[in-house]
Amino acid sequence: MAAEWISRLKGHADLIQSLVQEVPRALARPGLTLEQAERLHAVIEKGVRDFDDVLQTMDQMDVDEQYREVAESLARTWLQLQNEAENKLRSMSETEPSPEDTTQLNDNDEEVWADVDDPDKT
Repeated sequence: MAAEWISRLKGHADLIQSLVQEVPRALARPGLTLEQAERLHAVIEKGVRDFDDVLQTMDQMDVDEQYREVAESLARTWLQLQNEAENKLRSMSETEPSPEDTTQLNDNDEEVWADVDDPDKT
């Protein structure tokens, strides 16, 4: 059992090492779409949940203080990445026009959307 959480801890350390470089670059890309930001956020969320499992396993065992310090550092880094992704999503969502702001349902065809700026086109 100990070998499993140690290997998972190392896996997270390796993953975090690359994510710390890649995530800020990805979030700063001018052409980043909302969908891409959402997928990146989902990947980070999955990493956070998996790491929480590692922490729970460690809490159930007698773990050397050195491993706990590494785990705490990794947990802080996961949270930082999570916050960066959430902030980017929030800022992108605020600048995206909502469908209600720009379109309305055409009464003639439920599948066709018409421009609200000219209601006579419906």
